[in-house]
Amino acid sequence: MIDQHSDGSERYRIGDALAELRSLDEESAAVVCLDDAWARPGRQGAFGVEYETHDFETTAEIVDVAWDVLEVGGWLIADGDDWLAPRLETYIREEFGDVTDWYEGGGYRRRGGVTYVDGSGEPDTSTPGMYLSNGGYPVVFAHKGPTSRRTAASARQLARHPRRVEDGYPYDWGSVKPIEPYRNWIEGLTDVDELVVVPCAGTAPAAIAAEDLRRRWLAIDSEQAARDAYLQRREAYLEGGEQTTLLAATDGESNCSLSTGAGQNDSCPGSGDGSA
Repeated sequence: MIDQHSDGSERYRIGDALAELRSLDEESAAVVCLDDAWARPGRQGAFGVEYETHDFETTAEIVDVAWDVLEVGGWLIADGDDWLAPRLETYIREEFGDVTDWYEGGGYRRRGGVTYVDGSGEPDTSTPGMYLSNGGYPVVFAHKGPTSRRTAASARQLARHPRRVEDGYPYDWGSVKPIEPYRNWIEGLTDVDELVVVPCAGTAPAAIAAEDLRRRWLAIDSEQAARDAYLQRREAYLEGGEQTTLLAATDGESNCSLSTGAGQNDSCPGSGDGSA
């Protein structure tokens, strides 16, 4: 049982993702939101970045353990990159199946993703990349066996690149992803008080979304700095100090709002330059 805590800190564990997942009861989670893009030792030193990593060399290792934690009918939501996503899909198909009928069977379901847009609704190319900017990232969806968990939320989400409104700086953390796509997916695929597990969490957007939706949650990262960044982000989100806007495409216009996590919406600051 994962207890509630007023500031969320005790449900954000510092430790190795494999070990922490193995410590959980099997078939206990409704959703696992996995982001291992910078968590594998194989990525250590990429682009000159040094950081703590978890004790797994390949995504297959952590997917296997995450699959054990999922209850039958539960969903894996796995962030990837253009290199990882097709390989992850192939692995899930081979090991856990490929869904061929409408919500029948289990295994790989589909590939979606998050596309960053600026204030005008145009693709945001301000996210740098050494070999071309990608303006977002793919997300792979799979479920464990047959599932009755269904949602009409799009697997492909548009989102503003998250920034703190007051200073535009992302919590002293290198990769900060938007909250709202995970909120939309978790809301549709889970019920109140069900468990959402977030290994390799970083600033833990999926955990913040789960708490906002009154789901139980557990986040895991190997770095204390990640939990510190999460606590800053959580406070900003609950106070309405983080921009987590999605584009509402209505007659070609963008409908920006500032999600506060408390049911309040304000006008979206910034214009077409992607700044907060």
